[in-house]
This record gives sequence, structure tokens and C-alpha cells, in this order.
Amino acid sequence: MSTRLSVSSNTTRLRGLDALRGMAALAIVLYHATDQSLKALPNNLFYYPARIIQLATSQTYISVFLFFVISGFCIHLQWARARAAGDEKPQIPFGSFWKRRIRRLYPPYVIAFALYLLLTAATIGLKVTGFVVYDVVMHLLMLHNLDAHTSYSINGVFWTLAIEEQLYLAYFLLLFIRVRWGWATTLTVCLLARVGWMVLSHVVWLKTGFGIPVPESAAAHWFTWALGALGVEAMFGLIRLPRWSRDLRLATVLIIFASIISAYLPVIHKDTIIHNLSWFLIHPLWGVGFFIVVNRMVLSEQSWIRELRLPSPVSIFATLGIFSYSIYLTHELVIMQSWRWIYSSQPQFVNVALVVVPATIVFAWVFFWFCEKPFMVRRDVTSTAAAREQTSFTFKLGKEGFASRAFLTTLRTRFDRRLRHGSHTSEPNTEPAASSVGPATRLANTYADSIAVADSQN
Repeated sequence: MSTRLSVSSNTTRLRGLDALRGMAALAIVLYHATDQSLKALPNNLFYYPARIIQLATSQTYISVFLFFVISGFCIHLQWARARAAGDEKPQIPFGSFWKRRIRRLYPPYVIAFALYLLLTAATIGLKVTGFVVYDVVMHLLMLHNLDAHTSYSINGVFWTLAIEEQLYLAYFLLLFIRVRWGWATTLTVCLLARVGWMVLSHVVWLKTGFGIPVPESAAAHWFTWALGALGVEAMFGLIRLPRWSRDLRLATVLIIFASIISAYLPVIHKDTIIHNLSWFLIHPLWGVGFFIVVNRMVLSEQSWIRELRLPSPVSIFATLGIFSYSIYLTHELVIMQSWRWIYSSQPQFVNVALVVVPATIVFAWVFFWFCEKPFMVRRDVTSTAAAREQTSFTFKLGKEGFASRAFLTTLRTRFDRRLRHGSHTSEPNTEPAASSVGPATRLANTYADSIAVADSQN
């Protein structure tokens, strides 16, 4: 693994976050690919193991909240990096920000959306009605999560993508509040937005009978998304977080506790304080739990740099994380057609593990190369050759996992060469002088840039 001591703007990615993306995407695939009905269980000694797998996968949908935290982390990275480099008032131009977002995310989304419509028309038929036109327009405008009739209509996961786009819009308000009043006020406002949206939905329902979705709204998840932005500032040493924010034991307790509340919420009477309080806390608890996980993973990068070693599980899941957006966009498409390939005589978990999941990954990989990668942010011409070498080298590390002695020798040689090159050359994007930034900032800049592969996902 090579280390580059310069601060580049748009070509860096943390392998740990890529690994978390890959895990989250795979968890979502397992959630949608696993039939939770009792009829899917085998009538043999595998009944109880299969039931345990069912119960486990029934909760993997919560990895959506991990995606929200990572999204906030990555979107705020540019501002935090500039602030850590000495810019007291970093500017994020609204126009260029949205140009990058639309170019990066919208074309693959539209292509996947069209594939779903074509598949629907080819299999069960698609009658063009007024509602279908309305549904398509709402999806194209990324507003389908605001109507309960369109949130899950065409694809059951696209509502989260609408939330992402709306949170990108809310980012500028979040940034204004954070700069003017600090993080305590910012997180409070984000939580109040969740309360306000819940109240608004209830009032509109009472007055009109129209149901405004709450779990599918951006306001309900603004707090979780903001935690990711908080985490990236901690990485660059702009703020200091308490020790508990890195405690994986606490993260486990919070995630499990929120999952238990979610499981038992339907049996709690709706018009009670306990129900309303539980409903309010579930998502923020998941958010805080995954916020801790992200903090811990980012800190782990430091030891990977020091030891010149990338753990094999991280390598594997980080590779999936590189095209996790394509996995998320297309996995339902593959799952819908998986009945054509599965073996009915085999238990469900065998088909999921050996047929559905591999097919999903292969299809997403092809989709990534032809429908997503062409729209990824382009790098500067001057850095193309170096970035290509970095990409090839890191992919090699990702495939090999635990390095052989020969590979470690090559790795150390490249590492030393980069260090010597960084100390004897001057580049326009080199990191600030040691006297201008603190040790925490220099460390954050170093390991944030050292795990660079391909174009930035977010």
C-alpha cells in the first residue's frame, strides 16, 4: 500500500469506508433475496439453522442507515479538508456541487430506472395510466419518497436515493448552521426537523387523509446524515469527539437495542407516549451506532498505514464497495429474475448464497463498468497516470489480501519511493508546511490520501 503525502481534492477514498459500503450493499441484497415466510424453511434438520438465517437477514435492512452516515461523511469531506488545510471560510459553490452530483449519480439511476420499466413491460405488461405517468415523473424528479403511493412502487429501494438527493440540498443549510452556531445547535436542529416532519405528517393526515411518509423522508434522516459530517471533521482534527464515539461495544448495544424496539413497535398501542418516543428514537439510535462504526473504521486506517497491511476482509468488501452504488441500483432487478436460475430442490439459503448473490454481484459489476463508471468525476490530466498506477496497485492489494513476502517487498519499495519523491519535489497540491497544521491534521491528510483508488464514490 503506497502513501502519498499530498492533499488531492477529488481522487481519494478510504478503503475502510469502501469496505463498509460493500458490507452494507451485501446486507441489503441478503435482505431482499431472503424469503422470510415459513414456507421457505426446509422440513429437515436444517429447519432451525435456516430460521436463524431468516431472522438475521430480516434486520439487515438497517444498513441503509450506515449508507446515510457514510454519505454525510463523504459529502462534507471537501469542506473539512479545506478547513484543515488552513482555509478559515471554505466555500462549496452550489452550482458546481450539483453539477458533480447530477453527473455522478443521476445517469446510472435513470438507466437502472429504465431497465426496471422495460422488464416490467416485457414480463407482466405496463399499461400507461395517469398514475403511471405521475409515478414516473415523481421518480425522475427524485420526489417519489414524498408520496406513500410512489415510495415503493417501481423499485423498493429507490426511495433512499430520493432522500440522498434531498439531503444534498439540505447540506447547504446544515453547513450554514454549523459555521454560524456550531455542531451542538446543528444536531439539535436536525433532530427537531425529524420531530417537525412527524408532526406535519400527523396533522396533514388528520386534516386531509393524505399520508405523508415519515420513514421515507429526508427530514427524518437528517440527523443520521449529519453525524457522518461530524465524523469527517473529527478525522481531520477540527473537533474532538468523546471516547465513547469510537467504542464498538456501545455501537453494538445501540444497534441491537434499536432493532429490538423496531421489532416490538407494532405491538405497542399507537396513541401512547411510549410508542411515539420509541418511534422517534429508532432511527437516531441506529444512526449513532453506525456513526461509531464509521469512526472506528476510519481510525483503523492509521494502523494499516503503519503496518503496510490491508486486512483480507477489508480488501474483499472494499472491492464490492467500489461498485456498491451499482449493486444497490440493480440488485432487485436480478432478484426478480432469480427464479429462472435457482434450484427448487435446494434450501433457500443455498440458492441465495450460491446463485442469487453471485449473480447480483456479477450483473452489478457489468453495470458499473458500462453505466456508472463513464459518469464518474474526471480527474485532472496531470494526475491521471499516477492515479492509474495507484488504482492498479490498490486493486492488486484488494485481490491478494494478506500479502506475500515478494508483494510486501514491492509495497515497501513503492512506499519508500513515494516518501523520497514527496520530500524532494514541489507540487501545486502538496500538503501545508508542518508548522501550519497540527499533527492530527497531518495524520488525517496522510491516511485519507494514502488509500486512494479510482474516482471518489461520493
